[in-house]
Amino acid sequence: MNKPIPILMYHNVSENKKDKNSLYYKDFYKQIKYLTKIGYKSLNLKNLSEEKYNKKIVITFDDGYENIYKIAMPILKKFNQQATCFIVKNQIDGFNQWDSKSDDFKKTKLMNLSQIQNWNSNGFEIGSHTLDHLNLTKISYENKNKQINEPIDYFKNKLNIAIESFAYPFGAYDDDCINLLKKNYKYAVTTKPSRYIKNKFSNYEIPRISIGAKVTIFKFLLKILTKYEDFKYKKY
Repeated sequence: MNKPIPILMYHNVSENKKDKNSLYYKDFYKQIKYLTKIGYKSLNLKNLSEEKYNKKIVITFDDGYENIYKIAMPILKKFNQQATCFIVKNQIDGFNQWDSKSDDFKKTKLMNLSQIQNWNSNGFEIGSHTLDHLNLTKISYENKNKQINEPIDYFKNKLNIAIESFAYPFGAYDDDCINLLKKNYKYAVTTKPSRYIKNKFSNYEIPRISIGAKVTIFKFLLKILTKYEDFKYKKY
């Protein structure tokens, strides 16, 4: 029987406890500490199929915020845990302009090239989050192909980083997206909630457990250790 693997989805980690858009760094520290204490070992998403750990987990960060490099990475290194960060290629060293129309928008800095390279050289994975963070279901097939596949050549030629994992912006995708991804990627993650179970989910429709700003340690453990998130998947 295949064991469920929690694949966690984070965005921002902040030193400001009052920042409602970000997970407070002490809470993130506590989460990673607990995971380590109860025997979980994280893998980069591209290594999802590896069987060398009894209790596997995958930690992912969408968008590539600078605070992940500055705040989250040292915590992960302290506990010898790995993670995958999905980068929006055309916003490297920019900000989250795709959120600018939301009511609670906060302009937040994204990683620069040097930080991305250091993230990768420290054993963490870089994945793609498209060129421009567009809703892939609302653009032409030609633009889909461009958004999905152009980042691969960019990271290979610019930083010598092989991209194997992908995250759908806004969690939106269709059959064309999946078929395009199959040409060059091993895995793609969605925003649908559930723990991942091999042979139950396609490699290009992998669910994740969202860890937001207000998740208590009790709720965190409930999400990863029980069927709490698995039941939610049935709504999709």
